[in-house]
Amino acid sequence: MKKLICLLSILLGCVSVFAQYNEQDIRDYIAQYAEVAMQKMEEYKIPASITIAQGIFESACGKSHLAVDGNNHFGIKCHTEWTGDTILIDDDELQECFRKYPSVSDSYTDHSLFLTTRKRYSNLFELDIMDYKAWARTLKQDGYATNPQYADRLISLIERFNIARLDTLWKNKEHPDFNTVTTTQPVAQTTKPTTPPSPTTNSTDKIVFTAIGSDYPTDASPFTYRKVFKNNNTYFVIAEKGDTYEKIAQDILVMSDNLRKFNDAGPNDEPVENEIVYVEAKARGNAARIHTVQSGETLRYISQRYGVQLRYILKYNMLEENSIIHPGDQILLRR
Repeated sequence: MKKLICLLSILLGCVSVFAQYNEQDIRDYIAQYAEVAMQKMEEYKIPASITIAQGIFESACGKSHLAVDGNNHFGIKCHTEWTGDTILIDDDELQECFRKYPSVSDSYTDHSLFLTTRKRYSNLFELDIMDYKAWARTLKQDGYATNPQYADRLISLIERFNIARLDTLWKNKEHPDFNTVTTTQPVAQTTKPTTPPSPTTNSTDKIVFTAIGSDYPTDASPFTYRKVFKNNNTYFVIAEKGDTYEKIAQDILVMSDNLRKFNDAGPNDEPVENEIVYVEAKARGNAARIHTVQSGETLRYISQRYGVQLRYILKYNMLEENSIIHPGDQILLRR
């Protein structure tokens, strides 16, 4: 997996932390602090996605000097009213005063109080709590950070790592399936079934890959009140009768165009009942390595079955998207 290396020390308006973090650090941070962020969403009506994204960005996933030595995950400076412990960090100026907390949980609480009690942020609470883009832009507008790209950075984090699923979970807390979904680390993937479900055709007579819930391990990450599964370390849901990509996209808070891209679906395609619908980009390869084509299978069907991006299957096999494959052909699933 390509690593996302972030050097926050070069970003204007952020504490000079000289810390690096990668994609896995971000996922670990989300898993570790999702619950407390959702608690603050319930108590203070601040989107959990915004809280987590700010925590990632401001603390370098908890790796910054300010986070490690001061438990300060949001870059909040002392200001005149602060009477607690402090820590000095070089920021816009040398040795600036920042708040120091007994625990990270205290930092999360103070972040909520900071936004809810300061008049300059009062217009945040006139926004739709589910509109993380408006919250990110208004935070920047209200002066939370001087970095001109601050809002874009938060939005990018939220969308790339599907952090808005936490907001969805909070919104759907009255749904009967709510208590079955937690924010713990994903469960380990078990062995993929050796006998896949039978192909199904959609309205355009294209063969699609369908599944039943028992075919794959469920996952604990709360994208939505829908049950979430994993195939080849990629999250997916199973389409219900009458589902469309637009409807599923609304449930998991991603753009329907992105959902179609994740599933290599055409502009007029819609999922059929029990079809696998990936809710994030598929992997670049699969440990199975080689697939022997069966009658009626298409390249997209193979891509969906193994959770491998179609463009990489084409690349590994020197094929075009409109290439014809035949029963018995050997399709490489990784380089």
